[in-house]
Amino acid sequence: MNSVKELTARAMHDLQRLIDEAPDGKSPAYPTHPQPEAIVNFTKPQTIPNSPTKTDKLAFDPAEIFYATDTGGYFVNVGNHYRAYQRKNPVSSGIRRHLEQSGHAQNDFKDLLAHHMENIELDRAVDWVGGLAGYRRGILDQYGRKLLIIDQPDMIPARAGKWPLIHSIIDQAFPRENARSVFLGWMKGSVEAIRKQTHQPAPMIVLAGAAKAGKSLIAHIAKTAMGGRTANPMTAWTGKLPWNDDLLRSELLLIDDSVASTDPRARKAFGSHFKESIYAGDVSINTRRKSSISIRPVWRVMVCCNETPENLSVIPPLEDGIEDKIILLKVCRVETPMLAETVDQKNAFAAALRAEIPAFLSYLEGFVIPTHLTDSRSGITAWQDQELLDAVREISPEKRMENLLSLCIQKGHFNLDRGEAKWMAAAEVEVILTDRDSPTYSQAQTLLKYDAACGRNLSTLAKQGSPFVTDSRGYQGTTQYRITRPAE
Repeated sequence: MNSVKELTARAMHDLQRLIDEAPDGKSPAYPTHPQPEAIVNFTKPQTIPNSPTKTDKLAFDPAEIFYATDTGGYFVNVGNHYRAYQRKNPVSSGIRRHLEQSGHAQNDFKDLLAHHMENIELDRAVDWVGGLAGYRRGILDQYGRKLLIIDQPDMIPARAGKWPLIHSIIDQAFPRENARSVFLGWMKGSVEAIRKQTHQPAPMIVLAGAAKAGKSLIAHIAKTAMGGRTANPMTAWTGKLPWNDDLLRSELLLIDDSVASTDPRARKAFGSHFKESIYAGDVSINTRRKSSISIRPVWRVMVCCNETPENLSVIPPLEDGIEDKIILLKVCRVETPMLAETVDQKNAFAAALRAEIPAFLSYLEGFVIPTHLTDSRSGITAWQDQELLDAVREISPEKRMENLLSLCIQKGHFNLDRGEAKWMAAAEVEVILTDRDSPTYSQAQTLLKYDAACGRNLSTLAKQGSPFVTDSRGYQGTTQYRITRPAE
């Protein structure tokens, strides 16, 4: 085997020969694929520049260049996205190369360059630039404003075929037919909305199960089928940040094992933002670097969490206005059809899953949602697993309030005999629950520390038919609640 010293000498000799043979005496461009014997590994990085070949040089077609009026920058179509340039010189150089390749005389370059730059800044000006979930690259006209969508989801074409891996995973995760049909129906609507570039309101889908049951695997399949772009809306939708522009270009808003907030106000804010973002019209997008814009992304929301009460509290409280907009699916443990322990095995498994996506998408196109699971507005009903529903309700603020009422009533703090009831304002109830002599003192202090929390919980209990809050009424400008001690 040749030594490093010999290889180095041969490489330098070949380089000098190439220089000597160059017709103009200048160093020639390095070959794209050097011969193996000329490749030497040095301990220090090489400093000789690698000049681009003619085929590597970018040339900009003026018809593929846009001017952003809000930032004064240029956006050039470079294949799979639009690249931003804040300086005019690189854009002019790219156009010059295009003119050279088109056979224009150099004497005409100055006038042609000025002509193209003027047309770009006038005729190809756009009012807003960015990625937009569910839309393909190009110009979008919105109420007379021109929007330039700079990238797009990686939507894999559907093709008839077999999909045994994905089929096995879904069957294991959702052994109950209703749960499986709801998941497939939700996926069908998601893919259709993206392909049609039209937002369709749909319930938030919650996948809850034991740790390592396969929730993230299901989410990965959904992400790939929906174009491969995800963002976590938790921070923006719980009011922790004033902007939400990081969500704009992602079709799947995915909350995967996020830490739940114990603040009822944050959870309610999450529910309110979800309804506004999915069930309303245009969404107000607040950005850090540009002016805000109202626009309609094509969004779907998925939550993956463990089935323990503290993890389930990541979702918004199930109250009026939100309960019929959340799907609760229990995910049973999935045994992966392929080994996925080492890095190589995981990569092979991911590649095998992606290879089945075309057949899975083809199946979704022909999938018919059972009539009893359809919804006229969203296509799929907000079906909820009863076990999960009971667990969510058990940790709800109103359920905790009911437990405190029950304890205080039984201990005689409301002065009610069995079967007796009396009308009370929320403030009166709160005084009893938070009294220092009450057995509910410490818990009530935590539960009712937010303004109007007591009245809100009592109203919810009255609507749900609680045995302890059996009715409500308006009385002298305030709301009263019928606090009852059950007969048995």
